[in-house]
Amino acid sequence: MNRFAFSFLVGILFAEAATAQVVGLGTTQVGATNQLSTAIAKAVSDKGLQMRTQPMAGAAQYAALVNRGDIEFGISNAAELHYLVKGEVIVEKPNPDLRAVARLTPWYNGLVVKKDSNIKSLKDLKGQPMPSGFAGNPLGRVLIVGYLANAGLTPEDTRPVPVPAFPRMFDAFKQQQTAVSIATIGMSQLQEWTVALGGVRFLPFDPSPAAVAAMARYIPNSYVVEVKPGAGRVGIDTPTLMLVYDYVLWANDKVKDEIVVKVIDSLYTSVAELKATGPLWNEFDPALMGKDVGLAPHPAAAKYYQAKGLKSK
Repeated sequence: MNRFAFSFLVGILFAEAATAQVVGLGTTQVGATNQLSTAIAKAVSDKGLQMRTQPMAGAAQYAALVNRGDIEFGISNAAELHYLVKGEVIVEKPNPDLRAVARLTPWYNGLVVKKDSNIKSLKDLKGQPMPSGFAGNPLGRVLIVGYLANAGLTPEDTRPVPVPAFPRMFDAFKQQQTAVSIATIGMSQLQEWTVALGGVRFLPFDPSPAAVAAMARYIPNSYVVEVKPGAGRVGIDTPTLMLVYDYVLWANDKVKDEIVVKVIDSLYTSVAELKATGPLWNEFDPALMGKDVGLAPHPAAAKYYQAKGLKSK
């Protein structure tokens, strides 16, 4: 290859790199949400569309950026998404331009304690040191209030320990400054706490209609199911009643159809790769990506799922 041809080829490569489209995905700095987002970004990027995570304190921060179109995509649980769109509880302003792209996986969450703790139920949290505040991630405050409501308690029945966001809450529990931490089955911190604290255990929820209704006042689109011990289920040593809500990938309604389709198709065709990243993806089912999550779908997403014959379930 002569010098002219080489320079011409290099020029083309640089031009392609300069024009390669990069889309953003708003996510948290640590925790299970960050783990999901990292896997999504890799799956999408491996299929040709470059996706980069944009870590922040919580969805309350990046939802506004997605709503404005500054970031293309965001991720959160369905309960949090309810508040983000309406502009209630965890955010001051509504985000009406958010649209659902894909239901990802069921999210089994709750409170963990040390395995040898005398705390056996949520009712036992009365008078115990509990994480509170969550100025940087209001979802934490909503979840704590909702969890306690399931047991007929309020934060005033506990000893509040202020934390700004989830990272500090995780550290406070590890140092045993609090008796509990919010956790999700499959998150990496569970393994870390197992080593540091000699094991952890999820507290069971009350499945009675009244207790679930009290919790749903704060955590909408949630339900309680029994989770049995199994691979990747650290903290579940016996059948345990857990809180569940779906995790959702969403976007600004003006994100181009072809981009949304590329993202959806990347996930739809990367089941094995996503599940290989960790237990958070164990129950990812591409047939349920079009499930109704309480938010209008992006037009391109609706067309994609209709073409695939995937109906909301």
